[in-house]
Amino acid sequence: PVFLHAVGEGKIAKSIFGIYIQGGGNKGEITFGGVNKAHLKEETAVSAKLISKTTMLIKMKKLTLGETEMCKEEDEECKLLVDTACTSIMGPKEKVEEFNKETLDTDKERKWKVDCDKIQDFPDLVMTLGEKTLTLESSYYIRVVGDTCYSTIRPKNKERWQIGDVFLAKFYTEYNLKTDEEEITFYEAK
Repeated sequence: PVFLHAVGEGKIAKSIFGIYIQGGGNKGEITFGGVNKAHLKEETAVSAKLISKTTMLIKMKKLTLGETEMCKEEDEECKLLVDTACTSIMGPKEKVEEFNKETLDTDKERKWKVDCDKIQDFPDLVMTLGEKTLTLESSYYIRVVGDTCYSTIRPKNKERWQIGDVFLAKFYTEYNLKTDEEEITFYEAK
């Protein structure tokens, strides 16, 4: 990876970088060698150790959508890929399709459309990392395009979860790749 190579050559002082994505994912910033504290609320830090720094994979304790438990710590699929190139939230196909159909009343033939009048009634996505939680309200995971609304929670054939800019627009993300301290920290963005 170019970043770690630059750190190894002394071109970047610390093995840390931060990513800020403004709401909607159209603008953002990457900070090499640290974080930009102007974009984060320090007191909201929630960290998780990396399982793999090449894929930015972490282990969750639990993931719920409203009252529906999507995974728990002992489940193999309760791993999370933090992916800045992804524009949605993706999870195991069967669970996500059932949630979208039963809770959001979507129809995949209609490209995951939902009733725009019900956005505030849809449940929060709550991710538990260690003893702390990160909450994503439905207004973040429902994308509004003109007068049409879409669920960005999409099925994936792999048995793990993946978050992209839909989630990262609410949370500033710090990636610490220093040996023995490899972790991702989420902060509420300012």
